Amino acid sequence: MNSGAPTARRSGAGRLWRGLRVRTRLLIAFSILLGATLAIALVGWGGLSNTGTALSQFEEQALPDISRSLELAERTANLAAVAPYVANASSPFLLQGESQNLRDRIAKVLALARAIPQLDAAAPRLQTLLLQLERTVNDLVDLTRERLFLREDLRQAEYQLGTLAARYGSDPNLAAVVQQAERLMLAAQVNNPAELDLLQQRYVSALTALKTSAPEMAGVEQLERIGSGEGNLFEMRLNQLELEQRSAYLLASTRAISEQLSTEVGRFVDHVESRIEQQSQRVGIAVASGKSGILIITLLGIAVALGGIWVVRRLARDLGAVTRLMTRLAAGDTDQQTPAVERIDEIGDLARAFQVFRENAMEITRISQSLREQSRLLETVFTNINDGLSVFDGEGRLLAWNPRYVEILNLPPGQLKPGRTLEQVQQLLPKEARDSWALNGVALDRDEINSLRRHRVQRFERHFADGRVVEFRSSPLPGGGFVTLYSDLTERKAIEEQLRQSQKMEVLGQLTGGVAHDFNNLLAAIIGNLQLLETRLEPDSKAANNARRALAAAERGGGLTQRLLAFARKQRLQPETIDIDRLIGEMLDLIEYSVGPAIEIGLELHAAPWLVNVDPGQLENALLNLAINSAAAMPGGGKLSFETGHVADAGLESGDEAVLVRVQDTGAGISETHLARVFEPFFTTKEVGEGSGLGLSMVYGFVKQSLGDIRIHSQLGEGTRIDILLPRVADLRQHEVDEDKQGALPSGRGQWVLLVEDDQPVREMAEDMLDSLGYRVESVASIEAAYTALSERADFALVFTDINLGTAENGLHLARDVAEMLPGLPVLLTSGLPADQLSSRYGLPVGQYVLAKPYHREALARAVSDALDNTENKES
Repeated sequence: MNSGAPTARRSGAGRLWRGLRVRTRLLIAFSILLGATLAIALVGWGGLSNTGTALSQFEEQALPDISRSLELAERTANLAAVAPYVANASSPFLLQGESQNLRDRIAKVLALARAIPQLDAAAPRLQTLLLQLERTVNDLVDLTRERLFLREDLRQAEYQLGTLAARYGSDPNLAAVVQQAERLMLAAQVNNPAELDLLQQRYVSALTALKTSAPEMAGVEQLERIGSGEGNLFEMRLNQLELEQRSAYLLASTRAISEQLSTEVGRFVDHVESRIEQQSQRVGIAVASGKSGILIITLLGIAVALGGIWVVRRLARDLGAVTRLMTRLAAGDTDQQTPAVERIDEIGDLARAFQVFRENAMEITRISQSLREQSRLLETVFTNINDGLSVFDGEGRLLAWNPRYVEILNLPPGQLKPGRTLEQVQQLLPKEARDSWALNGVALDRDEINSLRRHRVQRFERHFADGRVVEFRSSPLPGGGFVTLYSDLTERKAIEEQLRQSQKMEVLGQLTGGVAHDFNNLLAAIIGNLQLLETRLEPDSKAANNARRALAAAERGGGLTQRLLAFARKQRLQPETIDIDRLIGEMLDLIEYSVGPAIEIGLELHAAPWLVNVDPGQLENALLNLAINSAAAMPGGGKLSFETGHVADAGLESGDEAVLVRVQDTGAGISETHLARVFEPFFTTKEVGEGSGLGLSMVYGFVKQSLGDIRIHSQLGEGTRIDILLPRVADLRQHEVDEDKQGALPSGRGQWVLLVEDDQPVREMAEDMLDSLGYRVESVASIEAAYTALSERADFALVFTDINLGTAENGLHLARDVAEMLPGLPVLLTSGLPADQLSSRYGLPVGQYVLAKPYHREALARAVSDALDNTENKES
């Protein structure tokens, strides 16, 4: 029973301790630690008091000696450093200040030495050295003062010599005087006595010779006074060098004395260190006794602290377990069990509360993870879509938007803020985009659309001033409000417009090229027969007038065909190397007549000497068309300007250098809507019957076919400017005018011509026209008939054939066969097709001459004559 009593008492004490609250346990433990800390403080206080007493004695005895010795060492060391400043003083005023400073320092060192009682015993020579240093410094000050005065005399002599050299430097007769002055100035800078003596001898010799040759010369007396008189420059310079040597000696003596002073001070310092070491030993004994007492109390405190640590460790163990579990839970680990739930103190309460918190946190984590994934997905889509996006709430206030929204609508940066109303955001748009609400070209009501956007899907467009077109696709949100996507349709609209324009151009080109042959054949038959009819009628008869009117109408039809071909870029051009300035100058009268007297015409022609290779007739027609259009835009009068110049970076396909032709008027201008269509064929703003709408389209086609470019700039009320860029040609040769065209109409001498033409009216017209020109004609309608005629008759002088004969074989085949069968027999080709179709469809060689339909009697006569002449020239 007795043996179990202690165990029972211990287990009861353990239960009592565990039953205490954490606060009570910590108070007990920290009370014990506080008591131990106070004990250590008391012991430490006593030890430090003893140490303080020892230190006070140390301060009273050793520190004054240390302070004086350090001050003495510092002041003696500074004496040698100050002496060079005295020797190098640049003026008497500075010398006085530096010398007084040095004397004051020596006086302070002497006073300090007298104040140290142990100095004579430790450093007996210190007083003597200080007095010796004082005498040396006084000598150095006197020497420096003398050297400064001598330097001023030298500077005065140098100034007089400089003035003398400047005064007579421009006089060649006094060059010897100037030379002597310069030699003296050089002597004032010499540092070697031997060299100085040599310069003096040369100077005396030269001066003697100068006085002998020209005793009355200006400046000689001044040179003699400065260079060889009493106290001359050479003597002053020699004295200056000696003073510098003595100054250097005194400085060396000063440094030597300072070193001896430092040695003596060092002995005194060693004496002081010895005394300090003795005092330090006494202080060390006092400190050691204090340490022993503190060590004993510290050991007791450590023992008490270990007991407190044991108490805190048991409390912190369970608290740390709960903390680690919270850390794992924050990191996402939810599989750990909560410890210390069974405890009845604050830690147990914390563990049980944390158990509930862990279960709730696990549920929140699952929900948050799902929300984060959805949020990241939505944010990625929201930020990176190519379209702009905005969200407004049910009251029309801005909730969210992406960066593309600001870029597409060209909104001011930093102006958008959550909560702005739809009306406020629309006010930030450019003015043109606020009211341009449309869909498929139909204007929409803005207020109505804004109201409907909250209820059903809406789609509309807005047009900006820079030409951009933005599509709005708005959809309502389930909780009120609406979300809108913004797409930039500018590029797509432009591509669609270009595609439509290209398709129209392609269709027109195909249509024009397709009907050109048949239409030209009809015109050829009409024009040819009318010309033949005109030659057989009396010139002044009514029938002749009717024939001429019919011929003019047919020629206008031919002109219309050429305009259509020009726009489709399929007309035959006859380019020549021309001077544009000259061409415009020659047609000035025609332009003035065409535009009327109310229009002022201005010329600024600066294209020469650059030339271009174009059809001059087509260029004249183009410029005349532009002039007439400008005149129509200025019914009340105005100014029409023609300007030419050079462009170095035109960016044309044929090269960068181009000649610029600018036609500018002060008319009413062209609206932006019409400006995009001015080059379309048959497009005109004139009344019906006042214009065909082919003028600018013909100019456009001609310029493009000439490898150039045309650009138009216009604004309502400010006039119109049209720039034509034509590539500059490297070949500067001008095509000469064929003089034969100015002479009489060539005619035949009864030669036989084989005419091959499948169109009967044209064949009959050509046969009659050749017959009227003096040729005998055999006409056939096919290649087979042509081969038969060539085999039956051997005296044909020319084969005149159409290229398109309505069969697989054409006139080019016939021309090649004739060249093989009958070498030397010329073949003249004709066609109503455009040149590009002849090249692409039939393989017409580049440069091959083709007589274009419809042709006049004069053109036929010259073409046949040229073909016959070329053959005769080759044979000869």
